[in-house]
Amino acid sequence: MSTIVLVGGSFLGAWAWERVTPVLAAAGHEVHPLTLTGFGDRAHLGSAATTLTTHATDIAAAIEVAGLREVVLVAHSYGGAPATIAAAAVPGRIARIVYVAAVLPQAGRTLFEISPPGIEEAIMRTVEDGRIPVMSDEIIDANFGDHGLTPEDRAWLRARATGQPVNTYRDPAPADLGAAEALPRTFVACLGDPGEPAGRDPLTLDSGHWPMITKPVELAGLIDTVARA
Repeated sequence: MSTIVLVGGSFLGAWAWERVTPVLAAAGHEVHPLTLTGFGDRAHLGSAATTLTTHATDIAAAIEVAGLREVVLVAHSYGGAPATIAAAAVPGRIARIVYVAAVLPQAGRTLFEISPPGIEEAIMRTVEDGRIPVMSDEIIDANFGDHGLTPEDRAWLRARATGQPVNTYRDPAPADLGAAEALPRTFVACLGDPGEPAGRDPLTLDSGHWPMITKPVELAGLIDTVARA
């Protein structure tokens, strides 16, 4: 079986994978959901100094300190950016990167710089104490298509989600990501998501943007299939 490391998107910690992790473990995989600096039980560690580089270091360090090898690194949404940078730092430990509705960083550019026009200005108007607030229902409904989140899902998410340190979006990616881009990569497009999916020839999942919450068994099955391959 495989060693699987799970990295969530903005606002999320290891807790977001609670519905996926037991399914993968039951299939025989060694599963490591991560909480990055400033999220979940590490929320108190977030500050203006928390950047995209911080999160990439979190991921690489977690893999190295645990002595993990042949890792299937699964990255959701924002998590695609620090996961790519981490993989470029420790490519010898990574077997494959799986991007789930994920953001792909561009060398030398910030996430704001690769966002659609107007996004940075709109987000910066909402920032409080150096964090981007957890999204309201109105923002989710207006921007995430057929997301599939029930009222219960939203309440569960908001009870644990933490504001995103804004400097994670303002920190440029390294100038060279070639070591990560040379690794085997699988892209997963969520059909409920609006816009073009990242990557070429993606696999598809009949879910909204947060399949670990809304379609955990289906997502786990897809990860299991990719990991076994």
